Amino acid sequence: MKINLLSQGGRIKSKLLAMVIAVLGGWTAEVFAQVEGTQAERILDEPFRLKMDASAPAGKRAVVNWGGWFRSSFWDIDDNLDLDGDGRNDGRHTLRRQQLRLYGDINLDQVHQFYVRGRLDYLDWNSGTSFDGRDSDWDGPDLDRLWYEFRWSAAQRAYGWGEPTSDDVIVRIGRQYVEFGTGLALSTPLDAVVLTARRGGLDVTGLLALSVTDAYNIDQTAPGDSREDRKYWGVELKLRQWRDHELFAYYFAQQDQDQGRLFHVGNGLMRAFGYDSSYVGAGSRGRAFLRDLQYTVEVVGEFGKSYASDAIPNSQNIHAWAFDTELRYVIQDVRRSQVLVEYLLASGDSDRYLSPTDTIGGNRIHTGDTSFNGWGFRNTGLALAPTLSNLGMVRLGASTFPLRTGSERWLDELQVGTDVFLYHKQQTGGVMSDSLSLNDDSFVGTGVDVWANWRLLSDVAWTVRYGIFKPGDAFYNPLLDQSYRNCRQQFFTGVTINF
Repeated sequence: MKINLLSQGGRIKSKLLAMVIAVLGGWTAEVFAQVEGTQAERILDEPFRLKMDASAPAGKRAVVNWGGWFRSSFWDIDDNLDLDGDGRNDGRHTLRRQQLRLYGDINLDQVHQFYVRGRLDYLDWNSGTSFDGRDSDWDGPDLDRLWYEFRWSAAQRAYGWGEPTSDDVIVRIGRQYVEFGTGLALSTPLDAVVLTARRGGLDVTGLLALSVTDAYNIDQTAPGDSREDRKYWGVELKLRQWRDHELFAYYFAQQDQDQGRLFHVGNGLMRAFGYDSSYVGAGSRGRAFLRDLQYTVEVVGEFGKSYASDAIPNSQNIHAWAFDTELRYVIQDVRRSQVLVEYLLASGDSDRYLSPTDTIGGNRIHTGDTSFNGWGFRNTGLALAPTLSNLGMVRLGASTFPLRTGSERWLDELQVGTDVFLYHKQQTGGVMSDSLSLNDDSFVGTGVDVWANWRLLSDVAWTVRYGIFKPGDAFYNPLLDQSYRNCRQQFFTGVTINF
């Protein structure tokens, strides 16, 4: 949960004042983050994103393909909070959502590929439970993907342009999903030009990009449009097929087009906003020790400039970092069972009292900004769904196809799984993405997700997911209503039809 509050004095002087503001300063309609674009939504949508972004190679000279999917889902959010002290649960939100995706794909000689995908959603909330006061609303239509790709090696084979080799040059231009490394710092849709040169086992990828028009700004206290307006550029080196490992290193930067601009924030006060950052990362993925033991590891450092939560425009240096590693053991049985353990640690800032990302309520003046902020993604649990800032997380997971026997029976396609999460702060004195974690205690809490995916027919699938989070001592404070320590729950289920 995220609180969007302004400091009337231009400076948050102490933790006590921050807590008093949280209780008495007035809860706005944005006291909860919008469902659209939240970490929880990304966790739910990631399996569908991976499926839709996968492009099947064409074996014919000219192929035109089209299709899409429709998903009807139900999402119940129970944060179990009494925000105004009247004894009622103000954290209950119930949504029925209809999602339509339509795509078209033209592949010529496996050389030129054109891909477009549109999206249209309809949101229907129970009366009075939406985050913005609108019980029903259309989202879209919008362009989800739109890109063109050219492959040099395929052109050599198709058109006789010299002797074909294993070397290649791939250019993709347009709205696409961009990921560096394992996606710890960068894993997001961008309007981009991505150029990859491949020689032997080495890939060199260059990136020039703009943020997409409907991306949420990480600084939700910036006045005006809540959408991002950023430029990106970077390069990634990837060494493929080095024994059983793939090594990578990258650099990328993003520039906030609002960097340093002054805005009126009420009561005659002015604030400067902006967040420019650069990232240097490295890591590896592959097999470790055993044939069936897969691993990923990535570490990234962040540098740049951000603005303090103060009436005097003052930029400070960013010095932040993040680390993530995962071990996954895949059991070679008919049930395709697997177990995993993951550890994530992203740096925080001890004087960011209300938000690890916002300017107002963020970093104190004349201090360095050590809170990691990026555009990456990790599964951090459905009920809490924290972003990757001031966060330590241990994740234990398992999944299997329990009824699979190797036949074609429809019960074979039922997959069940669970994830257990243990959360802590990297900086005890700082806040994480849930702004109620105000207490100077590192223990954030525990969470459990259970889920099932079932392909009922070749083009019909059903999914269900339940998440629960039990807050820890980081949420305790005698000045705050103790409902903030109640268990939070989320339930999601949906049916997807592919066509």
